[in-house]
Amino acid sequence: MKKFYGFIILLFLSACASFYQPQETWVENAQNEKIYVKVFGLENKKYNKLAILQHGLASDMNHQAIRTAKQVFLDNKFVVITFDSRHSLGEGDNDVEKVSLQSFTEDLETMVNWAKTKSLYSENFALSGHSLGGASVIKFAAEYPDKVSVLIPIAPVVSGKLWEESCMKNMPDFCRQWKNNKTYTYTDEKNHKTAIIPYKVVESCAEYNAYDLAPQIAAKTLLITAEKDKVINPEDVKGLAKKIKNGTFEVIENSGHNFNKDQNLSDLYKTIDAFLK
Repeated sequence: MKKFYGFIILLFLSACASFYQPQETWVENAQNEKIYVKVFGLENKKYNKLAILQHGLASDMNHQAIRTAKQVFLDNKFVVITFDSRHSLGEGDNDVEKVSLQSFTEDLETMVNWAKTKSLYSENFALSGHSLGGASVIKFAAEYPDKVSVLIPIAPVVSGKLWEESCMKNMPDFCRQWKNNKTYTYTDEKNHKTAIIPYKVVESCAEYNAYDLAPQIAAKTLLITAEKDKVINPEDVKGLAKKIKNGTFEVIENSGHNFNKDQNLSDLYKTIDAFLK
Protein backbone atom coordinates (compact mmCIF):
# COMPACT_ATOMS: atom_id res chain seq x y z
CA MET A 1 0.00 0.00 0.00
CA LYS A 2 2.85 2.42 0.83
CA LYS A 3 4.38 1.72 -2.56
CA PHE A 4 1.02 2.45 -4.21
CA TYR A 5 0.66 5.81 -2.46
CA GLY A 6 4.26 6.61 -3.26
CA PHE A 7 3.56 5.92 -6.93
CA ILE A 8 0.48 8.18 -6.85
CA ILE A 9 2.49 11.00 -5.27
CA LEU A 10 5.18 10.67 -7.92
CA LEU A 11 2.54 10.89 -10.65
CA PHE A 12 1.07 13.98 -9.01
CA LEU A 13 4.45 15.69 -8.71
CA SER A 14 5.27 14.80 -12.30
CA ALA A 15 1.98 16.29 -13.49
CA CYS A 16 2.63 19.46 -11.50
CA ALA A 17 6.14 19.78 -12.91
CA SER A 18 4.89 19.52 -16.48
CA PHE A 19 2.09 22.00 -15.76
CA TYR A 20 4.53 24.61 -14.51
CA GLN A 21 6.84 24.19 -17.49
CA PRO A 22 6.41 26.64 -20.40
CA GLN A 23 4.18 25.30 -23.13
CA GLU A 24 5.78 25.37 -26.59
CA THR A 25 3.86 25.35 -29.84
CA TRP A 26 3.78 26.61 -33.42
CA VAL A 27 1.02 28.92 -34.60
CA GLU A 28 0.17 29.41 -38.28
CA ASN A 29 -0.85 32.76 -39.74
CA ALA A 30 -3.25 33.28 -42.65
CA GLN A 31 -0.44 32.53 -45.13
CA ASN A 32 0.35 29.21 -43.39
CA GLU A 33 3.64 30.62 -42.09
CA LYS A 34 4.60 29.30 -38.66
CA ILE A 35 5.40 31.36 -35.58
CA TYR A 36 7.17 29.77 -32.61
CA VAL A 37 5.43 30.43 -29.29
CA LYS A 38 6.10 29.81 -25.60
CA VAL A 39 3.44 30.25 -22.93
CA PHE A 40 4.52 30.74 -19.32
CA GLY A 41 2.60 30.84 -16.06
CA LEU A 42 -0.39 28.67 -16.92
CA GLU A 43 -0.77 28.16 -13.18
CA ASN A 44 -1.89 31.81 -13.09
CA LYS A 45 -4.97 31.31 -15.29
CA LYS A 46 -7.28 31.65 -12.30
CA TYR A 47 -6.26 35.30 -11.96
CA ASN A 48 -7.53 36.14 -15.50
CA LYS A 49 -4.48 38.23 -16.36
CA LEU A 50 -2.74 37.81 -19.71
CA ALA A 51 0.37 39.54 -21.11
CA ILE A 52 1.69 39.24 -24.66
CA LEU A 53 5.30 40.29 -25.30
CA GLN A 54 7.04 41.08 -28.61
CA HIS A 55 10.78 41.43 -29.16
CA GLY A 56 12.50 43.91 -31.46
CA LEU A 57 14.37 43.95 -34.76
CA ALA A 58 16.96 41.19 -35.39
CA SER A 59 16.14 39.61 -32.05
CA ASP A 60 13.99 36.88 -30.49
CA MET A 61 11.90 36.08 -27.43
CA ASN A 62 15.10 35.52 -25.43
CA HIS A 63 16.19 39.15 -25.65
CA GLN A 64 17.15 40.32 -22.17
CA ALA A 65 14.54 43.11 -22.04
CA ILE A 66 11.78 40.68 -22.99
CA ARG A 67 12.99 38.04 -20.53
CA THR A 68 12.98 40.64 -17.77
CA ALA A 69 9.49 41.89 -18.63
CA LYS A 70 8.28 38.28 -18.77
CA GLN A 71 9.56 37.60 -15.27
CA VAL A 72 7.90 40.71 -13.86
CA PHE A 73 4.55 39.74 -15.34
CA LEU A 74 4.90 36.17 -14.03
CA ASP A 75 5.73 37.46 -10.56
CA ASN A 76 2.56 39.55 -10.76
CA LYS A 77 0.40 36.49 -11.53
CA PHE A 78 0.02 36.90 -15.30
CA VAL A 79 -0.04 34.20 -17.94
CA VAL A 80 2.64 35.33 -20.42
CA ILE A 81 2.85 34.65 -24.15
CA THR A 82 6.20 35.21 -25.87
CA PHE A 83 6.92 34.45 -29.51
CA ASP A 84 9.53 34.74 -32.23
CA SER A 85 8.29 37.17 -34.86
CA ARG A 86 8.80 36.21 -38.47
CA HIS A 87 11.89 37.60 -40.19
CA SER A 88 13.82 37.65 -36.92
CA LEU A 89 16.67 35.70 -35.34
CA GLY A 90 14.31 33.34 -33.56
CA GLU A 91 12.91 29.96 -34.49
CA GLY A 92 11.07 29.52 -37.75
CA ASP A 93 11.28 31.93 -40.67
CA ASN A 94 14.63 33.73 -40.36
CA ASP A 95 14.64 35.80 -43.55
CA VAL A 96 15.39 39.09 -41.80
CA GLU A 97 15.65 40.93 -45.12
CA LYS A 98 11.86 40.73 -45.34
CA VAL A 99 11.26 42.38 -41.98
CA SER A 100 8.98 45.41 -41.67
CA LEU A 101 6.75 47.07 -39.13
CA GLN A 102 3.82 45.52 -40.99
CA SER A 103 5.22 41.99 -40.54
CA PHE A 104 5.57 42.68 -36.82
CA THR A 105 2.03 44.01 -36.45
CA GLU A 106 0.65 41.07 -38.44
CA ASP A 107 2.45 38.63 -36.14
CA LEU A 108 1.09 40.33 -33.04
CA GLU A 109 -2.45 40.11 -34.38
CA THR A 110 -1.87 36.44 -35.20
CA MET A 111 -0.87 35.84 -31.59
CA VAL A 112 -3.88 37.68 -30.18
CA ASN A 113 -6.25 35.77 -32.47
CA TRP A 114 -4.62 32.49 -31.46
CA ALA A 115 -4.85 33.36 -27.76
CA LYS A 116 -8.59 34.03 -28.17
CA THR A 117 -9.12 30.34 -28.94
CA LYS A 118 -7.46 29.22 -25.68
CA SER A 119 -8.70 29.04 -22.11
CA LEU A 120 -5.79 31.27 -21.04
CA TYR A 121 -7.30 34.26 -22.89
CA SER A 122 -8.70 37.17 -20.97
CA GLU A 123 -9.55 40.76 -21.73
CA ASN A 124 -8.36 43.31 -21.16
CA PHE A 125 -4.82 42.03 -21.59
CA ALA A 126 -1.37 43.59 -21.25
CA LEU A 127 1.05 44.27 -24.09
CA SER A 128 4.76 44.96 -23.92
CA GLY A 129 7.33 45.21 -26.70
CA HIS A 130 10.91 46.31 -27.21
CA SER A 131 12.06 48.67 -29.99
CA LEU A 132 10.25 47.67 -33.22
CA GLY A 133 8.08 45.41 -31.06
CA GLY A 134 7.32 48.52 -29.01
CA ALA A 135 5.95 50.22 -32.12
CA SER A 136 3.89 47.13 -32.88
CA VAL A 137 2.20 47.02 -29.47
CA ILE A 138 1.55 50.77 -29.60
CA LYS A 139 -0.23 50.37 -32.94
CA PHE A 140 -2.34 47.50 -31.63
CA ALA A 141 -3.32 49.35 -28.46
CA ALA A 142 -4.41 52.34 -30.54
CA GLU A 143 -6.40 50.23 -32.99
CA TYR A 144 -8.06 48.07 -30.31
CA PRO A 145 -8.32 50.30 -27.23
CA ASP A 146 -11.09 48.16 -25.72
CA LYS A 147 -8.87 45.05 -25.63
CA VAL A 148 -5.70 46.39 -23.96
CA SER A 149 -5.64 47.50 -20.32
CA VAL A 150 -1.87 47.73 -19.76
CA LEU A 151 0.70 48.91 -22.30
CA ILE A 152 4.47 48.88 -21.67
CA PRO A 153 6.59 49.84 -24.70
CA ILE A 154 10.32 49.55 -23.93
CA ALA A 155 12.58 51.90 -25.93
CA PRO A 156 9.94 51.88 -28.69
CA VAL A 157 10.25 53.22 -32.20
CA VAL A 158 8.12 56.38 -32.04
CA SER A 159 8.04 57.12 -35.78
CA GLY A 160 10.06 56.26 -38.87
CA LYS A 161 11.15 59.88 -39.22
CA LEU A 162 12.31 60.17 -35.60
CA TRP A 163 14.05 56.80 -35.75
CA GLU A 164 16.07 57.93 -38.76
CA GLU A 165 16.84 61.32 -37.19
CA SER A 166 18.10 59.69 -34.00
CA CYS A 167 20.26 57.26 -35.94
CA MET A 168 21.74 60.00 -38.13
CA LYS A 169 22.45 62.18 -35.11
CA ASN A 170 24.00 59.57 -32.81
CA MET A 171 25.60 57.19 -35.32
CA PRO A 172 26.00 59.30 -38.48
CA ASP A 173 28.70 57.29 -40.24
CA PHE A 174 27.00 53.96 -39.61
CA CYS A 175 23.54 55.22 -40.49
CA ARG A 176 24.56 56.94 -43.72
CA GLN A 177 26.44 53.84 -44.83
CA TRP A 178 23.45 51.66 -43.95
CA LYS A 179 21.12 53.89 -45.95
CA ASN A 180 23.46 54.16 -48.94
CA ASN A 181 24.22 50.43 -49.05
CA LYS A 182 20.58 49.56 -48.27
CA THR A 183 21.69 46.77 -45.89
CA TYR A 184 24.18 45.98 -43.17
CA THR A 185 25.31 42.68 -41.66
CA TYR A 186 24.42 42.25 -38.02
CA THR A 187 25.98 39.63 -35.75
CA ASP A 188 24.39 38.60 -32.48
CA GLU A 189 27.41 37.85 -30.29
CA LYS A 190 25.41 35.82 -27.78
CA ASN A 191 24.05 33.19 -30.15
CA HIS A 192 26.51 33.78 -33.01
CA LYS A 193 23.73 34.35 -35.53
CA THR A 194 24.11 36.82 -38.37
CA ALA A 195 21.48 38.62 -40.40
CA ILE A 196 21.24 41.08 -43.27
CA ILE A 197 19.31 44.07 -41.94
CA PRO A 198 17.60 46.10 -44.69
CA TYR A 199 17.28 49.87 -44.43
CA LYS A 200 13.77 49.45 -45.79
CA VAL A 201 12.71 48.42 -42.26
CA VAL A 202 13.21 52.06 -41.27
CA GLU A 203 11.36 53.15 -44.40
CA SER A 204 8.52 50.74 -43.54
CA CYS A 205 7.78 52.99 -40.56
CA ALA A 206 7.36 56.09 -42.75
CA GLU A 207 3.58 56.19 -42.29
CA TYR A 208 3.76 55.30 -38.60
CA ASN A 209 3.70 58.08 -36.02
CA ALA A 210 2.87 57.16 -32.43
CA TYR A 211 2.18 60.83 -31.61
CA ASP A 212 -0.83 60.66 -33.93
CA LEU A 213 -1.98 57.36 -32.40
CA ALA A 214 -1.63 58.52 -28.78
CA PRO A 215 -5.18 59.96 -28.38
CA GLN A 216 -6.64 56.56 -29.32
CA ILE A 217 -4.79 54.66 -26.58
CA ALA A 218 -6.96 53.95 -23.53
CA ALA A 219 -4.60 51.56 -21.72
CA LYS A 220 -2.69 52.48 -18.61
CA THR A 221 0.69 53.07 -20.24
CA LEU A 222 4.28 52.97 -19.05
CA LEU A 223 6.82 54.20 -21.59
CA ILE A 224 10.37 53.17 -20.75
CA THR A 225 13.50 54.61 -22.32
CA ALA A 226 17.24 54.10 -21.89
CA GLU A 227 19.30 57.10 -20.82
CA LYS A 228 22.11 56.39 -23.30
CA ASP A 229 19.97 55.07 -26.14
CA LYS A 230 21.54 55.95 -29.50
CA VAL A 231 18.85 54.21 -31.53
CA ILE A 232 15.72 55.85 -30.09
CA ASN A 233 15.97 59.38 -28.71
CA PRO A 234 14.73 59.33 -25.07
CA GLU A 235 13.15 62.76 -25.59
CA ASP A 236 10.96 61.32 -28.34
CA VAL A 237 9.67 58.65 -25.95
CA LYS A 238 9.10 61.26 -23.25
CA GLY A 239 7.14 63.38 -25.71
CA LEU A 240 4.92 60.41 -26.53
CA ALA A 241 4.15 59.78 -22.85
CA LYS A 242 2.82 63.32 -22.57
CA LYS A 243 0.34 62.68 -25.39
CA ILE A 244 -1.16 59.51 -23.91
CA LYS A 245 -3.98 60.18 -21.45
CA ASN A 246 -2.89 57.50 -18.98
CA GLY A 247 0.78 57.64 -19.90
CA THR A 248 3.79 57.71 -17.58
CA PHE A 249 7.48 57.84 -18.43
CA GLU A 250 10.56 56.28 -16.82
CA VAL A 251 14.26 56.36 -17.71
CA ILE A 252 16.65 53.47 -17.06
CA GLU A 253 19.88 55.25 -16.14
CA ASN A 254 23.23 54.37 -17.70
CA SER A 255 21.58 52.00 -20.15
CA GLY A 256 21.86 51.62 -23.88
CA HIS A 257 19.07 50.53 -26.21
CA ASN A 258 19.40 46.83 -25.42
CA PHE A 259 19.71 46.99 -21.61
CA ASN A 260 22.82 44.82 -21.67
CA LYS A 261 24.07 45.31 -18.11
CA ASP A 262 22.80 43.48 -15.03
CA GLN A 263 22.06 46.78 -13.30
CA ASN A 264 20.03 47.93 -16.32
CA LEU A 265 17.91 44.79 -16.14
CA SER A 266 17.48 45.08 -12.38
CA ASP A 267 16.28 48.66 -12.80
CA LEU A 268 14.00 47.61 -15.65
CA TYR A 269 12.45 44.90 -13.49
CA LYS A 270 11.86 47.28 -10.60
CA THR A 271 10.34 49.92 -12.88
CA ILE A 272 7.82 47.55 -14.45
CA ASP A 273 7.05 45.87 -11.14
CA ALA A 274 6.28 49.19 -9.42
CA PHE A 275 3.99 50.14 -12.30
CA LEU A 276 2.05 46.86 -12.21
CA LYS A 277 1.62 47.08 -8.44
